[in-house]
This record gives sequence, structure tokens and C-alpha cells, in this order.
Amino acid sequence: MESGKSPGAMRNIAAALSDYRKTAYHHYGNRPSSLFRFFYYSALRVNTFWLMENDLSESLPEIPMDPCYRVMKPSLEELARIRTGMDLPREFYYDRILNLKTCYLAFKDDELAYIHWVLTGGDHSRFLILPADAVELNYNTTLRKFRGNRLMAKMLCHICHDLEAGGYRKVFGVVHEANPPSISAAENAGFRKIKKIRALGPFNRKVLV
Repeated sequence: MESGKSPGAMRNIAAALSDYRKTAYHHYGNRPSSLFRFFYYSALRVNTFWLMENDLSESLPEIPMDPCYRVMKPSLEELARIRTGMDLPREFYYDRILNLKTCYLAFKDDELAYIHWVLTGGDHSRFLILPADAVELNYNTTLRKFRGNRLMAKMLCHICHDLEAGGYRKVFGVVHEANPPSISAAENAGFRKIKKIRALGPFNRKVLV
């Protein structure tokens, strides 16, 4: 029997390495040190996260979207069509990675700018055990050229208002403590810190909320 990896296996390894590099550069900049930094935070370091809560029964902030932006809640078929031919970070593929079903997109002048996934009790959450009347917002990113315009805070406000209209009671998010811009965006959208969660690389206990 001939030894060695098959061409298909080698292609899968090459694709995984390419995705790893793309994700590291997207989050930490286009430089070699980003590869080590991404690996360190995701696999080796004891990380601390803030569990954040937005009570939708309370008055929600209003941060209007700029007129040049539009928001879309696509079906998975629409999302697949939008992604076709684009080189996007992994946040745009959590329907394939974790079988998630619901996301919100933002476009600026019809150019894709942002994504945020919504997790319900039937979805796989790394950190939370969700009741039926609550959701988790996770796996979001703003594409690099659209950063600096408070887009995350504006999208969080839009999504929370939409979830309130859909009958949900609370919205949760889990944000790394070393990510002040995301913490600030969440607080501006009405979220408050309620608990710290610690994880060793990918390992952590789930929290019942």
C-alpha cells in the first residue's frame, strides 16, 4: 500500500492553514506575529471574558444607522449567494461551522460590511445555556475598511430592537476582556457586565443564564 497523504487530505490541510492565516490577519493585522498571537489566545492562554446582558424589558438605546447603510436578515440561501466569489473571514461561515441559522448583515452602499450571528437555545453555544426567551449574540465582525464608524454599536441596537419585537426577553453576549472596543459598543447599546467567565484555550464551563 502506498504511504503518504492523499491529494484530497493535503488540500484540506492547505485550506485549514489558509483559513487560520486569514483569520489571524483579519483580527490582528497583516503581519507574521499575528499567527502566533492568534494561536496563543485561542489555544494556550487562560482567557477572561465578560458575560454581558441586555434586558429588553427596559428602555433600549437608539443609535440610528447612517443612511448609506442598510441591514438585512438573510436566509441561509441568501447568505450563500452573497458570499459567492468573496474572500471573507470565518465569521461569515458559522452556518457551516456550527450549523447556526440566523444572522444579520450590514451593507454600505450595497457593499458587505458586517455580520452578527444570533444563537437560540437550540444552537450550539460555547459559553451559555440559554432559556427559550433569551438569545446570544456572537461571532460578529466588521470588515476592516468599514471600521471606525461605531457600526457594531449601531447593529447591536438594531438587532436588539428587532429581537424585542420578536418576543425575546433578554440578549446576552460574551466578550473578551482584552477587547475594549467591543465592550464599549455593547455598553452603548444597553448591555451591562454581569459575570466573568474564564477559559483555558478552548475549554470552559457553560453558564446557565
